[in-house]
Amino acid sequence: MVRVPWEKLAENPSLSESLVTLLVMRLRERAQAVDGTGGDGGRDLFEYTDDGELIVYEAKSFTGRMTAVRRRQVERSLVSAARHQPDHWDLLVPIDATPAEQQWFDRLRVKFPFVRRWRGRSWLDEKVAAHPDLVRYALQEAESYVLECIADARAERDTLAGGISDYVERARALHARVQEISPHYAVHTSLDADGRTVVHLTPRGPDPDGQGTIRFTGRVRFADGDPQEARRRLRFEETMRFGGEVELSADNLAEAALSGPAGLGLERIAVGGVRITSPQQEVTPPLQAQVIVQQPSGVPLASLPVSFTHRVSGRDGGTLHGSDMTGLMRVRLRYTHRELSAQLKFSFQPPEAAMPQTMVPVLRLLSQATPGRFMELAFAGQPAGQVRAPISTTMTPQGWQPGEAQLWADAFDDLTRLQSRTGRFFPVPDDFTKHDAREVKDILSLLDGEEIVLRGDTVSMGVDSNEALIQLGDIRAGMFRVTAGYEGMLFTLGEHQIDLGPCTEIYTMDKILNMKEARRDLAARGHATVVMRIAERFPAVRYLGPERPA
Repeated sequence: MVRVPWEKLAENPSLSESLVTLLVMRLRERAQAVDGTGGDGGRDLFEYTDDGELIVYEAKSFTGRMTAVRRRQVERSLVSAARHQPDHWDLLVPIDATPAEQQWFDRLRVKFPFVRRWRGRSWLDEKVAAHPDLVRYALQEAESYVLECIADARAERDTLAGGISDYVERARALHARVQEISPHYAVHTSLDADGRTVVHLTPRGPDPDGQGTIRFTGRVRFADGDPQEARRRLRFEETMRFGGEVELSADNLAEAALSGPAGLGLERIAVGGVRITSPQQEVTPPLQAQVIVQQPSGVPLASLPVSFTHRVSGRDGGTLHGSDMTGLMRVRLRYTHRELSAQLKFSFQPPEAAMPQTMVPVLRLLSQATPGRFMELAFAGQPAGQVRAPISTTMTPQGWQPGEAQLWADAFDDLTRLQSRTGRFFPVPDDFTKHDAREVKDILSLLDGEEIVLRGDTVSMGVDSNEALIQLGDIRAGMFRVTAGYEGMLFTLGEHQIDLGPCTEIYTMDKILNMKEARRDLAARGHATVVMRIAERFPAVRYLGPERPA
């Protein structure tokens, strides 16, 4: 068991409370620290559970016993915390309660029903044992730790006695040691293409007291008149305000420097390019919501379930990231603490392969999301958790024509029904076209027992005897009918074929267009092709099944 010298830390109350606060935030991903410079209002940390409950944690640096003066301090904190109407309140203090102290604590629930647990020294020691880097952080002045670091540094100058195995062991030891420099960042190094060392700093987790924050001093500049620099400036400002990722060049940082935790020694590093990446926090369990397109009156037109899985934070707010169940629609919710406002952004990425039914809900939403209508984001189980705003720009994907989202939504809906009717299921073919969409609609009509009109103005017929040509030439009536029967009709879509069974086509013609050429070809080659014009009043039709009685 790790024994933290709480009595020594209590000489510096802010350090002691900071260690407790950092420990709880490491254990509780949702916990947030309160800036106590103007008074913390009876809460050092707080969190909201998935059920919307507010839990407040109060950290005290007391050691020894819970005297009358200290009890009054706790009660004052409870009065302040009560203004926030918490559902639960926990006391964090490095003191294991005696029976009398526990009775006093239990009596607090009479006046403050939200009082929950006393987290004492044994509990804190047990949790700290799982996070030794926090102990190093609290005890940075320990001489033995400094000597160990010096010994490791000296070992790096010695000859490699065991070849690669010796190198690996030293690298592992140094890697473990450098992780203990600061509790706020994991440190990794690599070499770039030019052989220069690149240091990667990965945030470990929440930083309640701000001591692990890496900041810019000086001016970060961007060249005027350069569109790429303008986009980088916007990305930089958004990343600092709401979280995200941005890469700055050496020119951007020519007048700036980095400052951060003393143990990292950033002040001794010549800054070239730098990548700023906000730590991602997983939302566990994911935050479920519904995106709804509405008429201005509130009548819903289309909706899509979405799930927010992670978030990043900045100085003014944060950004929730998620998607629909298929991953075709990416959703970003950016929110600000000060203005209590939010902004939704969507992006649609057509997949390389997908079943048609998975794409229909997303395309329906895209087709209905037009300027003049409203978009609402409603969080599951939270009646007040809604964001509603007018749609200012179309959500039509880049390169698509107006109305194309509706066209493809209908087409994939038809393809889904065709697959269900025939029992043949397959992803949307890569080369699926608007012509294919029309054919799918025709096939559905045939399966419903309807006749479909065939496109075209003429029909060609092959003849290989003079008698057949004479019969066609002897037709004196204005129109004549030709019926064609097929034992099976194959519908081909990409690499897939669907056998629709027997099929009949009926053509009504009113004129032979090439009789003279047909006679010449028959005499010369023994066969000819006769081209006949389809009567305008009786277009050619097709239906499934054998010929029907006239």
